[in-house]
Amino acid sequence: MYLAASEEAISSVLAVEREGKQVPIHFVSRDLQGPEVNYPALEKLVLTLVYAARRLRRYFQAHKVDVLTSYPIKQVLLRSEKSGCLAKWAIELGEHDIHYHPQTSIKAQAVADFLVEIPDTINRVPATISVDPLEPEVGKELWKLYTDGVTRKEDLGAGQILQSPKGEEITYALWFDFQVSNNEAEYEAFLAGLRLAKEVGAKQLAALSDSLLMTNQINVTYEAKDSRMQKYLDAFRSLTSTFKSFSIKQISRGKNARANALNKLASTSYDHLTNKVLVEVLTERSIDNQRVNTISTTPEWTKPYVDYLRNGVLPDNPEEARKVNIRASHVAIRDNQLYRRGYLSPWLKCILKTEGQTFLEESHSGDTAAHEDAGAFTCKILCLGVYWPDVYNDAATLTKKCKECQAFAPF
Repeated sequence: MYLAASEEAISSVLAVEREGKQVPIHFVSRDLQGPEVNYPALEKLVLTLVYAARRLRRYFQAHKVDVLTSYPIKQVLLRSEKSGCLAKWAIELGEHDIHYHPQTSIKAQAVADFLVEIPDTINRVPATISVDPLEPEVGKELWKLYTDGVTRKEDLGAGQILQSPKGEEITYALWFDFQVSNNEAEYEAFLAGLRLAKEVGAKQLAALSDSLLMTNQINVTYEAKDSRMQKYLDAFRSLTSTFKSFSIKQISRGKNARANALNKLASTSYDHLTNKVLVEVLTERSIDNQRVNTISTTPEWTKPYVDYLRNGVLPDNPEEARKVNIRASHVAIRDNQLYRRGYLSPWLKCILKTEGQTFLEESHSGDTAAHEDAGAFTCKILCLGVYWPDVYNDAATLTKKCKECQAFAPF
């Protein structure tokens, strides 16, 4: 499968390899409509694949499909912070056996002709970032971080926008569950942005903030006399030690309007943002020494999914590899913990079967016991936010062993 997208149209070609030659089978294209025209380049390519999978469903269901592209579509669909439409498309594509490979050469001449007919501005024009003269010339691998914090009466929020070298953006908002000053809010937003950049693997970072005090303290133009500000500077040095290069610059509030809008939204009605913007509630300051590293046992059944999400490694067994590849769109890793997407509930924490037995016994025979049947009992467990593969079978086994359930089941 070959994908192409221009500013106003998307197209795809499905080819089959016979005797070492690629023979085109189907050609699918359509115009972009409404807000689709403003989609980023990667979202347009994912939309192309989704549209092709719908039109050519019989081929996608019966065969393995190799998508040849030079764009990281697989990583975009697997990441946990993807937007609403990408999350929906990831689930839709997850039912098919789709593999992504880097595009080397195009063997089918019809495919080459098709790419010429529709100008592929996405693939031909390299993504560039304009580097400010005051920022270090670190080349095309430069990430940009915009942060802003606010604390006014009932407004206790912060916003970050992390921009990749290709122009893709990750929007992130914070809500402070504790009292902070204006300068502390700026530092909390900045440190949260650094943690986000570290998680996505950024190595060269340019931070932009409208806080004069914070930027000058970091650039050693101002001296941090307050002990709390000094702790924030120590936390900053600890986080930036992992970056190859880092710079910070003060910008005007007008140039930082989008990050400012995020913190206002997070501080007023962040409950309505969780479908489109990642919103996190901070319960303690980043400089507090109350965080304790907990030791947790990783469930053995999650290892194939963790290996695939982190390293792209599939099991040697072809059938197991196919299952992991299809189900990977339903799981995500957050803070070294695997989570599974629920159908009618939030993300479910993947746990050991032995841990699940504790949930089962407490829910069935504890203070909240109701002696439900296996189906309702399973739904009750999932509503607690945990998951393991045998949750239904374990719930059914427990109800069969319960004397009260067996005695009153006929009634």
